[in-house]
Amino acid sequence: MDEVQRLYDTVERVDRFPGVDQMHAFVDDLAARYPDRVAVEPIGRSRGGDQIQDVRVGSGPNHVIVIGGPHPNEPIGLLTIQHLLRQLCAEDDLLARMAATWHFVPCVDPDGTRLNEGWYAGPITREHVARHMYRPPIDEQPEWTFPATWRGTGFGSPIPETQALMTLIDRTEPALIASLHNGDFGGGFFYVAGGDPTYFTALTQLLADADIPPHLSEPDAPGARPLHPGVFELPTIEQLCDTMAAAGADPLSFFPGGCSRDYSSPYGTAFLVCELPLWTDPRSADATPGDQTLREVALAAAVAYRDVHDRVAGILDRVSSQLSGHSPVQRALTEGLPTVLAMAQAKEATATDDRTATNAEIFLDQLAFPSMLRLRVGGMLLRLLSDEAAPVFARERAEFAPVFDEWCAEVRATAPGDLVPLDRLVAVQSAAIGLAVTRIRDGLPI
Repeated sequence: MDEVQRLYDTVERVDRFPGVDQMHAFVDDLAARYPDRVAVEPIGRSRGGDQIQDVRVGSGPNHVIVIGGPHPNEPIGLLTIQHLLRQLCAEDDLLARMAATWHFVPCVDPDGTRLNEGWYAGPITREHVARHMYRPPIDEQPEWTFPATWRGTGFGSPIPETQALMTLIDRTEPALIASLHNGDFGGGFFYVAGGDPTYFTALTQLLADADIPPHLSEPDAPGARPLHPGVFELPTIEQLCDTMAAAGADPLSFFPGGCSRDYSSPYGTAFLVCELPLWTDPRSADATPGDQTLREVALAAAVAYRDVHDRVAGILDRVSSQLSGHSPVQRALTEGLPTVLAMAQAKEATATDDRTATNAEIFLDQLAFPSMLRLRVGGMLLRLLSDEAAPVFARERAEFAPVFDEWCAEVRATAPGDLVPLDRLVAVQSAAIGLAVTRIRDGLPI
């Protein structure tokens, strides 16, 4: 469609990510330049006091919510929102033809975003990103603390950022929510809540046009059903919990709440998640048969996850009595580490398939994902050990730093990946949202 192509073709060249203050300044400047088109309304504040905003553009019948930065180590969506706002404000015809009232939440987790800004300006290498990484514990992630129910048990304690999204969803009863994510490494993919083969094919084609391989292994949502290469049906929280329980894990220790898809379902809201990689590798799209079974691949991945867990848990055990609680990464690491063990257990519990694995599945599960986990957890551990003053932390850092250096060297040798130009990632996310919005406008399944 012309509207989708225009969103894809007009992305400006960019080589870094904006921080929280830059996003605030961008919105202020946009509202000043287009006072009759842009309305900015506070919908809440973060736990650290930053304002969370609804930036509204357009007056069409279909309300669309676009969420930027739901995970603060995934900042592509910040650039995507800047691009969409620029184009919708600058092009009267484009805004009118989309027939939507747009609600942009430029940065829903400003506190977490500020803790990642050390790598936003570059260089965007896997090691540099890891050394400045912050990934909140799951019960502090805005997209995973919506109120939910599983088997008659209510759970989920919405944090202020989630409450802001709840306010916006209840106020607008949106036709579509687009939640903008990105991965570190691998292929690109989308989660949807509905649609048809024409929609799924078009999403996959966006990846192909941008020379981004589709994700061909299992996605990170347990039990997600594949619909087309690089397109998966996002399970509801009930389905996610059922899948985890069937694997022998306690789902309520894994999921602290539901996501915006679950909360918006009473309104019949369509849902789109854009998951794009910063780095790609052709091996992640190699569908030829490999030399291992899926069972062997899963068990090897479990061993790698357990190794990370045990190594880091040992260090935390030795320093636990002297942790001050002042480091912002302390809870992220200590609360997140059990998830690593749960990942290993889930791999072990589901390692029953003796089908020959593809080379893509072997590469992703035995190289890409374990290396991503090592760098993410190891980088945050170094930050924690550096933030504390007691001598024991300096000793532990001196011992662990060479281990982390080895992990980084292994990545450089076995899976460095090729950095995808950031403007290309923005183009794919923008076009995917445009595709979904125009299909809603035209009464097509989504």
